[in-house]
Amino acid sequence: MESSATWYGPVSPQSRALRRVVVLNAEIAYEIRRILGLKGTDYAAMAMLIVHSMGPTELAHALHITTASATAVVDRLVRAGHVVREPVEGDRRRMTVRAVTSSRERTREHVVPVIGMVEDELDALDEPGREAVLRFLRGTESRLEEYLEDLRGRADQASQDDPGAGGS
Repeated sequence: MESSATWYGPVSPQSRALRRVVVLNAEIAYEIRRILGLKGTDYAAMAMLIVHSMGPTELAHALHITTASATAVVDRLVRAGHVVREPVEGDRRRMTVRAVTSSRERTREHVVPVIGMVEDELDALDEPGREAVLRFLRGTESRLEEYLEDLRGRADQASQDDPGAGGS
């Protein structure tokens, strides 16, 4: 396997290509949020709310921000016409936040072509090639999930050791 050295050691062309895909995905997301006129956290909230409605507290947890910050995000998204607040059925004191159809469609307009590009590349592979890609991605996903859990544990420990460190 061909590799090249970096400050963190040798890296295969496959790892470099995957890293470039990750970077391009982030750059595409940045441009989409610019088109939609959204700040970074607001775009992250929209990405979640497009999938399913949730309350401000649930949104705060998902975004790793305070409930007050999530409320500010929701306020901005409501003012911009991207989401609406609706009472929770059965508990009218609680509210849920839902992305409006027009914002879902505007976001979809920019995201679907990216999905199509990935599908086109997969279509160019034979079945064993697609299986190899899937096996690689699932293996990488599993290892990254394990590493994320390890990092969360270390961050939790660091915040217990020094309550002023580590953020929220």
